Amino acid sequence: MFVSWLTQNMSKMTLVRRCASLFALSLLFCIALPGSSYAATPYQEKGLLITPLRQYLSIDAGKSLDSSLTIANLTDGPLIVNLSVKQFSVANYTYDYKFTAPPNDWIHLSTNSFTLPTHKTMDVPYSVDVPAGSTPGGHYYTLFASANLSSQGINNTVQAADLLYLTVNGQLTSVSHLQDSSIQWLSFGKDIPFTLQPVNTGNVHTFVYVSGQLHGLFVKPPQTSSGHLLMPEKVRTLQGSIPSPILPGIYQAVYGYKTDAGWVIQQQHWVVFIPPWSIAFVLAALLVGSKYLTRTKKQAE
Repeated sequence: MFVSWLTQNMSKMTLVRRCASLFALSLLFCIALPGSSYAATPYQEKGLLITPLRQYLSIDAGKSLDSSLTIANLTDGPLIVNLSVKQFSVANYTYDYKFTAPPNDWIHLSTNSFTLPTHKTMDVPYSVDVPAGSTPGGHYYTLFASANLSSQGINNTVQAADLLYLTVNGQLTSVSHLQDSSIQWLSFGKDIPFTLQPVNTGNVHTFVYVSGQLHGLFVKPPQTSSGHLLMPEKVRTLQGSIPSPILPGIYQAVYGYKTDAGWVIQQQHWVVFIPPWSIAFVLAALLVGSKYLTRTKKQAE
């Protein structure tokens, strides 16, 4: 019986290995052969591409400056590209973008429409003209490029956007504070998560860097996030985490953010860390202790 079972299973294993080898060989040919559907092509992405995705410009009131953006046609046919300018803002907490008509005509595109051949790029100059006496601070625009694509009788509109962060020089204030914060006071995992809700009360955008650490023995270095944008007069929800320590215990957590101007805003709270291995250790110790007491009681009787 055992020999028959072993023979049948070895045959099945051999069949599986052969199928796997054939699949790997087929995949190799699909990748290597020219014209294969798996072969990389220089225009795998379809639609419009705009660069840069973000621009940060500063200007004095009463002055003008010139800039440009580049638009690429990544489709298999020519496109009629239309350009437009919108003002953008963000929603509280989620920072979802909102686009509206601009309140002024500071942005002047060199063209509003042009034909772009397939797989070609075009540089589009534009100028920024800020009237004298304009209010210092941040002004935020989006330069949109859009085109219509037809596929199998269906018309679709593709769009690409360049976000323009324009700062009018003058009396600029970049002030922020924490509207709310929270931290997971009881933790079992490799990280201790926390949440911050900073609000920018200044008149220009700023970047903040979130970090947190524990104070005590055998703690790990803090983790610092990449920059998060804070828009004027908006609240944003930011997530962060502190590396858990090696040993269980009660630790003081210090977490918050640092602005690009060097300001540090922090919170302090006590957290309890209980790693899973310590729970297993305690349970094992209780089990051993229980058995020892039972044995001692029986011997005493």
